[in-house]
Amino acid sequence: MFAEEWPLMMFTLISQLAIGSFIMLVLIRSMLAKKDASSAQRLTSFGFLAVGPIMALALLFSLFHLGTPMGAYRSILNLSSSWLSREILTAGLFFVLWFATYKVYQKENAGNALGWITALVGLLTIFSMASIYSNSIRPAWSNAHTFIAFFGATLVLGYAGAAALIGHIAKGQTLSAEAMAALKKVGYAAAVALIIPLIYLPVYFGNLNSGDAAAQASSMLLSGSYLIPLVLRWVLSLIGVMMLINVIFKQSKGAKILPANSILLAVALILVGEFIGRYVFYASAVSIMIG
Repeated sequence: MFAEEWPLMMFTLISQLAIGSFIMLVLIRSMLAKKDASSAQRLTSFGFLAVGPIMALALLFSLFHLGTPMGAYRSILNLSSSWLSREILTAGLFFVLWFATYKVYQKENAGNALGWITALVGLLTIFSMASIYSNSIRPAWSNAHTFIAFFGATLVLGYAGAAALIGHIAKGQTLSAEAMAALKKVGYAAAVALIIPLIYLPVYFGNLNSGDAAAQASSMLLSGSYLIPLVLRWVLSLIGVMMLINVIFKQSKGAKILPANSILLAVALILVGEFIGRYVFYASAVSIMIG
């Protein structure tokens, strides 16, 4: 993989972590708002605050990918025809709305309308991001797999991020049964988001094997040089997600927060797994053009 693609890879991963964490936090807050408004505000406030710096870091990485970072504003001038322009617009709008949402959520009884609007803009950012790759000259990217992989990673990384942020703020505290139930539900959502791309893999390989020379070359890389990293990616992410769900189940009877060591290990496994997966995504994509 060319060195100039590293900032872009980090941008996709970190922005998906920020957006996914925000979505999961909104889900948790929404589920708790009516039954346990105090816990909803207390458990998610720090998480919402942390999303902003994470997204800012992602946007910083995106600037390094541009040939002239100081001229980045010009990239937004082609909204009618460029998915890159749409990505920049939606990512910037998400960042602005994040700040507004965070300020609104400082009130315990604040509604969730703005949070859901911000989450929707975040999803549009991921869609625009995936559309850039699906319209590329690399057959490995030009299919539904890119959308499935990016949206799946957003929810899986979001689950890891939300769990880590909530675990940090609630360390040593007892959680209500409602809070534990909300954590279970977002855990199920993350598990589904992880399993769907895994189930789709045979279809993805089938499409590559029946495609042109570049598609077949990508398939050979995935089943050859990058097979071990690909398997390791799934093993680490699956173990991490299952660990988080498992410790929630173990703690739910006593209505306690996740053990700090367990949550940190699970989150670390997910982050490493998703990083490996994104590296393979870039490294295995062969262009139909040479030179």
